Amino acid sequence: MRIKRIAALISATILIVSALSACSVSGGVELETEFKTEEATGKQSATAETSVTEGKKFVVSTSDGSPLNLRKGAGIEFDIITTIEDGHTVMIFEQQGSWAKVNYGNYTGWVNMDYLKEETNTSTKTETTTSSSSSSPSSSSTSSTALSSPEKEKTTKSGYKYSYAGFNPQTITVNEDKWNLTLLNRYYCLPEGYVPKLAEAVRGSGVYLDYRVAPYYQKMYDAAKADGITLSPNSGYRSYQTQKTNFENRINSYISSGYDKVTATQNASRIILLPGTSEHNAGLAMDIGWVTQDFEKSSAFAWLCEHAQDYGFILRYPKSEAKQAITKIVYEPWHWRYVGVEAAKAMKASGQVLEEYLGKA
Repeated sequence: MRIKRIAALISATILIVSALSACSVSGGVELETEFKTEEATGKQSATAETSVTEGKKFVVSTSDGSPLNLRKGAGIEFDIITTIEDGHTVMIFEQQGSWAKVNYGNYTGWVNMDYLKEETNTSTKTETTTSSSSSSPSSSSTSSTALSSPEKEKTTKSGYKYSYAGFNPQTITVNEDKWNLTLLNRYYCLPEGYVPKLAEAVRGSGVYLDYRVAPYYQKMYDAAKADGITLSPNSGYRSYQTQKTNFENRINSYISSGYDKVTATQNASRIILLPGTSEHNAGLAMDIGWVTQDFEKSSAFAWLCEHAQDYGFILRYPKSEAKQAITKIVYEPWHWRYVGVEAAKAMKASGQVLEEYLGKA
């Protein structure tokens, strides 16, 4: 009997240990399965998110209407390539977390997706209607941010050629007493037939400026030459027709890249000013050296930054994001505008751009 009891106890113990072991194994397998499922779900989510965003158009939508930085990499530690104006459209073709790689005209870079809104079918339809019909501004104000901007609300109030994209510049009359401070930008344009009296900027160069500006450029050129620096005159006066051709070629380039006409025109305006709104059309500005941003690394640029104001020239489109928000033009280290010696020195000292100096910012 005693032997039977011992055997029974041993048998019971074996059963309990087996049961506990089974529970332990079962629990371990369940936990591992839960972890793997969670991991797989995460991967599927990331893949799904990428597939949803890639190849789609998004509208830049910042809370205060300021431009969005386009950077060289996915993070704020990377350099800024250019800025994208609020309301403009971009297409995403790669994503890393909250950063998206996009095309913006001739630029490719990364933007923070917190400031992008997916372009909806409704906004696209409204955009088409706005550009082809005379519907009132209020009819499009309920669509995306890109379509409810103040500029777009003015599109039906003007016969201006590019009003479909929100541009309605005021045609100015040049004040001959203050001709050197003539303000030209997307809000102010020259009369279509305006042609200044011209003179060669540098003897034998074949590049021209307003005849009143040319002597100052020649003096600046000679002074730089004496310091061993050549301020090569690249592009000075540009006719209205040439500006129009350049601008429309840029629009067509964007359209060929898949942008609609409105967005293509808006994007083009960040690179090339509208016909009649460029300082080149007035013969007041010179593109010096070469027209890429690495011109800022040249000895010519360094010389200009130190001495240009002494000859009446200013860096018209600075690198600062705050200044770009005022000028509406990307950084152009090659573009130097004549404003007169007094004004140039004052702007150099204050750090103002022309709009600020004239109280039109």
